[in-house]
Amino acid sequence: MNRRDFIATGMLGAAAAMAGCQGPACAGKRCAGRKPLFHVAMAGYTYNKFSLDQTLADLQKYDVHYLCVKDFHLPFNANSAQIAEFRRKCADHGVTPYGVGPIYMDTTDDVKRFFDYAAALGVGVLVGVPGEKGPDGKKRSSRKMCEAASALCPKYGIKFAIHNHGANPKTGVPTLYPTIPATYELIKDLDPMMGFCMDVAYTFADGYDPAEIVRKYASRIFDGHLRNISIPDNGSSGTTAHRGVIDYLPFFRALTDAGYDGCLGLELANAFPNNPHWIPESLGYFRGLIAAV
Repeated sequence: MNRRDFIATGMLGAAAAMAGCQGPACAGKRCAGRKPLFHVAMAGYTYNKFSLDQTLADLQKYDVHYLCVKDFHLPFNANSAQIAEFRRKCADHGVTPYGVGPIYMDTTDDVKRFFDYAAALGVGVLVGVPGEKGPDGKKRSSRKMCEAASALCPKYGIKFAIHNHGANPKTGVPTLYPTIPATYELIKDLDPMMGFCMDVAYTFADGYDPAEIVRKYASRIFDGHLRNISIPDNGSSGTTAHRGVIDYLPFFRALTDAGYDGCLGLELANAFPNNPHWIPESLGYFRGLIAAV
């Protein structure tokens, strides 16, 4: 870190920690709740304009140890030697690839192919968006594709996390698995390793309380994307974490209460690299809130 990043991260983390425990029940004392078990990670898409070497150097600089891998850093057709080299580079920087995706899937053959990709890399989570085209040519949520993924989860020992992409038309994002409640109705009777990568910003923009979603669907949440937004009803309006409209403290408390022990990837692709300071600021703020929990 340079001096500016270090100061920004430290000040934001300290401010978040001090702000997080002011309820009457605490009375200035340290909360006696459960310790958070989850990890702040990096969503690979944040670094879609950067090489793997540049990405890993940044993760090492910012003390981030978990990465959800995208195909621009490790191609879907990577051979065993390329995968071994990828893992070596990650290890050299203290980074663990814990998942892959989000990956868009068009056929049941795609589902099998991407499970093979995740298994070859040795990760435990596949973030997927399996869709089928409707008569209008637009992709729709697909029960058939979800059933195909559900059948493979226990065989591979890999969790399948569907990424919600927002139901609010103001976001400009297609309603493919728009919300977690809607997607749950589609998969609730499938294998319990079928669940969600919870995009907190889209969840909030669609009018849901992220903490309440965690409390209701905790057993099916396997990954998450963290960022803040500047406009309440637009899940794509990015801003640095401490300036946004989402209050993340209740969300982190709900995850802690639920015993969530997975990763939460910082995803700032729309703002980065034009606003590189958003990464250390957001990491510092989120870490401060987690320390407060």
